[in-house]
Amino acid sequence: QVARIVLRVGPPPAHASAGRSPANMAEGLGLGGGSSNPNVAKIAIEQQKKKSDVVEPQVISEELLIEGVEEPVRPDGEPWEPIDFPAVTSLRLSFQNIIEVSNLNNFDSLTTLRLDNNIIDRIANLNHLSQLTWLDLSFNNIREIEGLDKLANLLDLSLYHNQIEEIKGLDGCPKLNILSLGHNNIKDLAQINYLRRFQNLRCVCLDGNKVCQNDSYNQHVLAYLPSLKYLDYMLIEPNAVKQALEGYNLDELTEVREKEHEDQAKKKALADKAVVIEQLKNNFLDCTEDLFEDLFSPEIEPENVTVLTCYPQLKEDYREKLMENIKNLRAWMEERNDARLKKASSFEKAVTRAEADSEEEAFQMIRDFRSHKKKVLSQIERDENAALKPEMEAMIQQLLDQLTGLENQLMASEIQLQESVQEALNDFGAKIIEIITTMGEKAGEFFRQLEDLEKFFYTGLMEGSNSEIEAFAQNQDIATTDNDTNKGKYLTDKDQMVQACVNFNEAHMSLLQNKEDYMNGQMSTWRNNFFDRHQTRQYHRNRQRVMDIKKTIDDCRAEIVAASEVGDEFEEGDPGAAY
Repeated sequence: QVARIVLRVGPPPAHASAGRSPANMAEGLGLGGGSSNPNVAKIAIEQQKKKSDVVEPQVISEELLIEGVEEPVRPDGEPWEPIDFPAVTSLRLSFQNIIEVSNLNNFDSLTTLRLDNNIIDRIANLNHLSQLTWLDLSFNNIREIEGLDKLANLLDLSLYHNQIEEIKGLDGCPKLNILSLGHNNIKDLAQINYLRRFQNLRCVCLDGNKVCQNDSYNQHVLAYLPSLKYLDYMLIEPNAVKQALEGYNLDELTEVREKEHEDQAKKKALADKAVVIEQLKNNFLDCTEDLFEDLFSPEIEPENVTVLTCYPQLKEDYREKLMENIKNLRAWMEERNDARLKKASSFEKAVTRAEADSEEEAFQMIRDFRSHKKKVLSQIERDENAALKPEMEAMIQQLLDQLTGLENQLMASEIQLQESVQEALNDFGAKIIEIITTMGEKAGEFFRQLEDLEKFFYTGLMEGSNSEIEAFAQNQDIATTDNDTNKGKYLTDKDQMVQACVNFNEAHMSLLQNKEDYMNGQMSTWRNNFFDRHQTRQYHRNRQRVMDIKKTIDDCRAEIVAASEVGDEFEEGDPGAAY
């Protein structure tokens, strides 16, 4: 297994790199069993160049795709048809002089894709291949790592022998385990630091890049990527990692670790925040989160008012009262929302139970009829001319009449179910509307309180600004020695300050109105979607039920008619199979 990993990271063999044949790879790496001539790769590249000189560049055609399918192998050994491409798991398009990645839209199950030894200069059109685990783009003309944003399952990536200068663009591949970037144009040791984010990375190949010529190359890699097991085809000794961690770039590594811890803490905070927002959203309360920050964001808060001495206290009072109002609203709304969700869950369970009971009743009626039908048909007798006796014809007709009655019963039962569900939906709807209306009224009350709070804040701001502007004008000597130049800028222009306060107030009122509209819209949307979803579900369930009933009745009728006409021994089918 170790040999397999080492071999796959190394450079492709001269004549068949895409296949990464272990035997040939061993020869290329000088691991025994073959030539270790360093000119082999160079000769192979020159041969490839000669080949590309005479072969026209081409796109990925249907013919190439059919020829390139490797797995699974069809049982009949025939080539795969395009209609079957979604089932293909392995595709090889090596040495085809392909100029661009395209026409892979139907390969939904692809796990292995080999595009090595072509003339591709850009990674593109691969993000839909979400199942991909191995991607080989070695020996191409790629300059930038890109187009891999959604390959979340990618484990093995080979970009060996391209023209890449920067290690980047791999954030969409968090599971990356093997990365081959040998023989590119990577020069800076700092590029390697990017790979620290890949916790599953175990094998890296950078051999053949200028960065490898740096005296600190090995130590830098081992210190910054201590989880690696293989570097440039070689197994890493644990002692070498320990020495690098203890003696290389300690100050810088410490800073890097601290920065990573900070980033992780921020990511966790964002994740926790997202959970809170989702919970609040379920209760129609997400618009209250960060409301204070929204009201006093840099886009809304004018710089003019920040120079006022009264402003910090007014702002703090606003914050305290706002948070108290939000706390009270959330407690009330969460209680009502619990009741709403419980009622909705109970309603859905009741509907499901009613549907199950109705269907079981229908199944039993069908089973009873089929049992009766079997008995009747087994009693059929014919005269010497193979004709039905009169009493037998009467039995058959009676059976058909009973089948018609069964159909009427099943249809009536379905209609009764639909009427019961609709009645329950109407009753439940009235209760939900009452709850939503009450919640809407509470939301309106909350926003009226905020509007009063805003008026109080605005009045205090206007009075404070007027007082401070007058005091500033009367103490010019103090004003000229004040270190805050913004005071001189904003407290000398009363009209500008007044306009700033007015704009501030209007922005607050507009934001609060938008928040209220958003909350009311959430409530209405939930109510409408809930009932629309149930109406749609009932419609489709009813259509399917009616079709099932008709099919069951038609099958029974056909069996009765066939038995009466042929007179063969009747064989009972699966009771209620269609239904």
